[in-house]
Parts: sequence; structure tokens; C-alpha cells
Amino acid sequence: MRHAAPLFAPSLLVLLALAACSDDASDDGTSSTSITSTTSTSSAGGAGGEASSSSTSTGPVGCAPACVAPQFCSVQNQCLDPGQCLDVADCTEPGTTCDTTTGTCVPGGGCDQLEAAIAPIPPNLLLVLDRSCSMTQGAGNGMSKWKAAVDAIVTMTTVHAGKLRFGLSVFPDIVTPACSQDAIVIPPGENNEAAIQAFLTSALAQNDPYFPDGPCVTNIDTAIEQASIAPELKDPARDNYVVLLTDGAQSSNCADAGGDAGTTMLLGQMFAAGLPTYVIGFGNGVDAQALTAFANAGGVPNANPPYYDAADPTALDVALDTIATSAIGCSFGLDATPPNVDEIAVFFDGAAVDKDPTKMDGWFYDASTNTIEFFGAACDSLKSGAVTSVDVVLGCAVE
Repeated sequence: MRHAAPLFAPSLLVLLALAACSDDASDDGTSSTSITSTTSTSSAGGAGGEASSSSTSTGPVGCAPACVAPQFCSVQNQCLDPGQCLDVADCTEPGTTCDTTTGTCVPGGGCDQLEAAIAPIPPNLLLVLDRSCSMTQGAGNGMSKWKAAVDAIVTMTTVHAGKLRFGLSVFPDIVTPACSQDAIVIPPGENNEAAIQAFLTSALAQNDPYFPDGPCVTNIDTAIEQASIAPELKDPARDNYVVLLTDGAQSSNCADAGGDAGTTMLLGQMFAAGLPTYVIGFGNGVDAQALTAFANAGGVPNANPPYYDAADPTALDVALDTIATSAIGCSFGLDATPPNVDEIAVFFDGAAVDKDPTKMDGWFYDASTNTIEFFGAACDSLKSGAVTSVDVVLGCAVE
């Protein structure tokens, strides 16, 4: 029994096979076959019995002629390819059973099955956007930097809708004194994409209060200070991120939160507390030295330079898309608690994914939050869309 659905949709149906069968009988009274773990010599995609890599044949007496590797001898004495089956005993990958209709080993474990939901846990991401007066200058492609930034954020929030909990802060604010910040205009939360797009589209009009025509200061320090105390970004149930997007340098007459040194200190404290910050410099008027310090302190620097150097609108689109893809989480919450944390099997499109307590490549279950998180190549395959379905099998002789 398989369930396929787009990853990072609001919810993803998966298979949870609960430990509802005993060692010797299933609920319908028929005898059941214990599923045991075996050591595989090939990738985990097949889940069927496999031949030894050091032999050209395998299987009990009865397969004649002997099976040639990688084929194996089924319990019904027929040579099969890895992943194929004629009986549940042919499926030696923990958590799999034999689908006799297709003749393949599939997730299910041979126990009573309960359909449940596994849902991605989207991170919070606050966009801290520069609206200083220099944003009205040209950015290339016949548009101002402000128009290019608005367009890029609209694209970002459209492409990655539902995958991140977006929020928006702009600086300088429209309050007085000019170097201070009031409330975040749109705090991070679910389904904020339309609100952010409407806010920014309105701010393209010169008569809109948030059009970048004043105050003409660049108060990066207080904008970051504002982000550092946002309660939404202290959510322990999900990852939290900040993206600083600026086209200039800290104003010399603005130092309410310590100027560049204060910004660097705040970003370091935020990262230490689990709140990383991506830094984007837009256009050719940025303070490269300061942005380099900010990006390094923020904990998620780019390669070279450490900040994302967006010289033109196209580069800004690329930077925002790269950051969003990087920030999208690989944590999934289960709506059923595993009865035994040592009896969990996970499959991508029917292929087993290894558990990895080192959190380098594979998955790991966090009992405190009842979540499964993926790491390394496993996480990358989810983000890229290469995986279309996830199956989770709980209990029933999974070793």
C-alpha cells in the first residue's frame, strides 16, 4: 500500500504500519512470516533478497540451475531479481512486504496498516529589506533597485509558497526618530505570501508611505536589533532565519544599536542562539567590508564573497532563490507516535533510506518532538523534488 504526493505540500500521506501483529499470527488468524534484517551488497532500492557479491550463485537447493548474481532464489525456488518477490519471506529489507500483484517488495511490513499524515515543518524566514532613498536609483534592465527588489521578493514568495513561513521588515521605518524601528510590518507566519506581495506592490507607488523616499538613512543596526527580538523567530518547533537585503552602508549619523560593530555583535549572538542570517548586497554601492563581517557573523556565509553579491536584478533573483532553497527544512512531523523508536523504517519512492545518528546523510527520529529529520543527500533529494513519496513503517519485526 503506497501513497504518493508532492513533497512540501501542506500535508503528505504516508504509510504507517503499526506493530499490530505477533510473531506467529496476524489478526485474520493466518500465519505470518517474520521479517528480518539482512546486510545488502547493493543500494537499498530493491528490498528483495540479494546474492552475495563474492559468489556467482545463491539460494537453497531447489533453484536449478543456480541463480546468477545479483539474482536470488525465492522461497518458492525461482530465481528473481533484487526487489522482486513471490512471498513475503523474499522481502528481507526491514519494514517491507510482498505485493503479489506487482511481484515487488514494497513498504508495509506485513502488519495491519493505518493511514497517517507526515507533514513538513516549514521554517520561519524574515526578510529585512532596505528601503533607503538610494533604492530609487537604477538597477539595470530599465528598473529601479526598489522595483527589482519587489519583483524578486514576489517571485521568491510565489515559487516557495507554503515551504517557508515568510515575514517582512523594512528599514528605515516611517517612524521618528529616523534611525529607530517600530513593529515588524508582517511578522513571520503561515500564508503570508499574499500579504507581503500586496504590501510591496503598493509600496511601488510614490504616494505610498513605504515608497523609499524618506527618511533617507540606512539603519542596518536597528533593523537587525528589531529582528533579534522578534518572538516569532524564537520558535523552538522549527528552524528560524533572517535575510538582510541592503544596497548601501550604515549611515554615519545612525548608531542607535552600535553601528556596524553593533550589527556584527547582534548577528553573532543571533547565530549562537540558533537564528542564522543570510546577507545580500544589492548593486554596486554596498560596503563590502561591513557586509563580509555581517555574513560571517550571521553563520551562513556564501562562498566568495561571504555575502551574496547581487550586482543586478537577475543576480538578486538567483540569490533569493538559492537562500530560500537552502533554508527550506527537512523536518517532518508524525501524527502518530512510534511504539518503539528502534522499529522505524523509512522509504523514498519505495527505496529504503538509512537511519543516521550522526546526522550526516539519512534520517533521524527525534522523540522529543515526534519528528523525522533528513540530512545530507536525503535532504537534498527532498528539496529538489526528486522524491515524490515518503513511506514510514513502524514496528512489526523491523530490526
